[in-house]
Amino acid sequence: MRAVRVGLAIAVLFLVASATAVAVPLVRAGRSASEPDGRPAATVEQFACAQVTSSIDDYCQRILEDLGRRTPLTDDERVAAQPRRQAALDGFVRQLGADCPGPLEHCRLPVTTPEAVRQALIAAGFNEPVVRPARFTDPAPAGAILYAVRAGHACLLGYLRSETAAPPLIVGRLPDDACLSH
Repeated sequence: MRAVRVGLAIAVLFLVASATAVAVPLVRAGRSASEPDGRPAATVEQFACAQVTSSIDDYCQRILEDLGRRTPLTDDERVAAQPRRQAALDGFVRQLGADCPGPLEHCRLPVTTPEAVRQALIAAGFNEPVVRPARFTDPAPAGAILYAVRAGHACLLGYLRSETAAPPLIVGRLPDDACLSH
């Protein structure tokens, strides 16, 4: 009987502590749980990355870490950048001879150089693109050609390797307001 009373007292104490943990922040905030939050809803972006299992180059992890450092985008900013993503792909088609079936599909293209990619992006209307061979610390496979350009408040971040170009991601800017570190 004593064990039942002790158990019941612990259960009641747990319920009171739980209710307090929920109620105190609501009271301190000076509003009820039913009031809407005035901030824009967070945008959830899905990302998939595939790499060879035996690879020592864990670029998928680097891409995720890079995305975590960037300023989140609103839905409007992401939508506004989509035509610029298409402009980049169109530039690859016109200047590099790429075959890009769609904005979210990989392009096939002849072997190219960072300078040719830079010129294709400039011809597509992007000012000051950052284009360089990817380093082992970059959000791309080591040795790929990595590029980033501004697209309004967003950035387009992509890479080319092995005669294919991954579709550029629409991402936020880095803490220093850059699209890619030099």
